[in-house]
Amino acid sequence: MEYKVDIGEETYNMSDLKEVTITHPLFDKVSFGNACAAELTLTIWPKGEIPRMAKITPWVRDTGEWQKLGGFWLDTRDKYGTAMKIVAYDAMLRADTVWQPDQSLEFPMTMPNAAKEIARLMGVELDPRNKLNASYTIDYPANDYTLRDVLCFMAAAHGGNWIMTNEEKLLLIPLFGMPEETHYLIDEYGSNITFGGTRILV
Repeated sequence: MEYKVDIGEETYNMSDLKEVTITHPLFDKVSFGNACAAELTLTIWPKGEIPRMAKITPWVRDTGEWQKLGGFWLDTRDKYGTAMKIVAYDAMLRADTVWQPDQSLEFPMTMPNAAKEIARLMGVELDPRNKLNASYTIDYPANDYTLRDVLCFMAAAHGGNWIMTNEEKLLLIPLFGMPEETHYLIDEYGSNITFGGTRILV
């Protein structure tokens, strides 16, 4: 297995990487109604100055083409001798802002339309596999509700949780209807799994 990480305009290959861990929880405990952020912990030998809030893109490949493992933005960085430890999070944290809807929007709003608007405000795309019930609606988000609060409400209504995919798209995963390509993330006991250096909490 081979890894590389793009940080800003710089690419870090295997010889530049000391540790790469991605924690991508679908839930802390078996539950629904969550909007889960992924965390990237990275230890590197820096090639130069790391920009504040730099975009970080990890990649992996076995023998074929490089596969993207999501998009992250730098949160903290600490030096340990010549190495640097970086902690970064995916775009889900962009939903931690109060939703102040444009006056042109009408409420109650269908959940599919609300998801489109929230994704737009987050600066991301909706995954085309989303299946939101158009008969479900949300009221005007009063009381300083954040975008994430509303996502959680929609997730609860559909018995699932939101994540950012490896392609950096917003996806609602029903607890009992996960996309086919995610089935291998869960072992027969439903415990934590590590594959290829990436830890997935399920």
